[in-house]
Amino acid sequence: MADALEIIRASDADGFLPGPLGLRLDEEFLPLTALNAKPEVLDSLLPFGQMRQYGAAFLLRLWPGTIWSSGPLPAGSYRTADIGHGLTRFRLRGVEALHFLDHYTCADLFAPRIRQARCVRSRLGGYDVTLWWHNTRDVHAVVFRSAAQSFADHLRALALRHDPADPSTYPRPVTPGAPDRRG
Repeated sequence: MADALEIIRASDADGFLPGPLGLRLDEEFLPLTALNAKPEVLDSLLPFGQMRQYGAAFLLRLWPGTIWSSGPLPAGSYRTADIGHGLTRFRLRGVEALHFLDHYTCADLFAPRIRQARCVRSRLGGYDVTLWWHNTRDVHAVVFRSAAQSFADHLRALALRHDPADPSTYPRPVTPGAPDRRG
């Protein structure tokens, strides 16, 4: 019998980002399967542009003919492919996690449609990133594994230069002088 593959981390993201925001960035392994079928078939499973999470498992559909699935696969007639090895998931936590990302992504994460869907594909700096969240304090970001370390370094650099007193970062969920801002 073949030995199980050892999961090797793609970055050194493990702990608090520098700067005044108290954001924590961790890399987490994400077993991910792509479900591929015609859009009509996938529509019965999950509408386009939506995310559904139950416990640690979730379904994410940001492509017409593909759904990402983590956890048990739903019943249906589609093709599957394991894609977890090519992607890296980061978890950004803290009271200002989504506000921080909103300031640096191309998408308006607080637009009504995106806020309702709680998921989006966008660009953050020069990186293609897939984001989803249940609340603004706990955001998941997926990037290609080959870009994981430089993406983590980019977020560190953004956190260092991010000025919470800058009026362009308002509205904020917590005032900059709040006593405990750790995620």
